[in-house]
Amino acid sequence: MSTEQINRITVKKDGVYVSSHSSNDTSPYHSWRCKGLSEIYDAEGQKGLDREVIRMLYEYAELCGSHKSLERYRYAKDAPAARAVYQKYMDKIDDRYGQMDEANQKSVWYKPTEKAKEYRAYERDMREKMYSEIAERCGKYDRKQKNKDLER
Repeated sequence: MSTEQINRITVKKDGVYVSSHSSNDTSPYHSWRCKGLSEIYDAEGQKGLDREVIRMLYEYAELCGSHKSLERYRYAKDAPAARAVYQKYMDKIDDRYGQMDEANQKSVWYKPTEKAKEYRAYERDMREKMYSEIAERCGKYDRKQKNKDLER
């Protein structure tokens, strides 16, 4: 399975652009307007964009390179505090899964029972909360950078 490697994320007037390529692809990075991220940015602003980028980084993408646009996401995701948040939510998800009987556990991904559907909804909700909480660190990064700039 390949991972999307991202080396730049840029917000422009007409949308959010991502420079990326697949880890199993030998072609160079290419920049493209990401419709999904652009729509989220239009609807929710920077906070929504941050949450979705964090989601991407946990689910199928990684940051590569040293472009300035990536610093805030590294700050948010790589901190010990982010690992603690991740662990807190994964423990909740695992606990909920463990509370189901074996038949419901086996049906989570194939012909889900009502209990399995409830579990999947719970997992989605917990992941949404986790990504939002971790993404809040992007705002902390911005404030930290702003304070550094004011000190200069």
